[in-house]
Amino acid sequence: MTKIRKQKRRKQYRYNVNRKRLNKNVKKAWKERFSCRQNLKSMGLVYDVNKEIGVAEECKMDVDAGERTKPKAKVAEELEKDANTLREKGYRLPKNQVEYLSYLLDKYGEDYKAMARDKRNIIQATWKQIRSKINVFKSIPEQFNEYLQQKNNKV
Repeated sequence: MTKIRKQKRRKQYRYNVNRKRLNKNVKKAWKERFSCRQNLKSMGLVYDVNKEIGVAEECKMDVDAGERTKPKAKVAEELEKDANTLREKGYRLPKNQVEYLSYLLDKYGEDYKAMARDKRNIIQATWKQIRSKINVFKSIPEQFNEYLQQKNNKV
């Protein structure tokens, strides 16, 4: 069972959060005079997935299930293309964590077990947790390259 505080937090309505997720392609192809179901059908999208796919028993009985596929509409193709494009991750570590991890790398190199015993490890992170944080730090090229340049300037 969860605590009362967590239950109340879950029930609170957040007024400042916008729940609408608009897509430019869908908005451009949307026609106000049609219903939601008709609009989605004209775009090549499905309103109710359960009705479109159907129950597993119906699929077994229906031999021509493969022939029922409809040609995709332009909007559906644009949405699919947009979903398949790679996006850049804008993830960055906080400045104090970068300083802490660079301190550990300078002092211990790749000895993660020694890092876990360090006096600055006040959160008592295990060596595997520290290793994963350092791997995340290395995976962010902007911050890690800056660390490498500072390290080269010191030498």
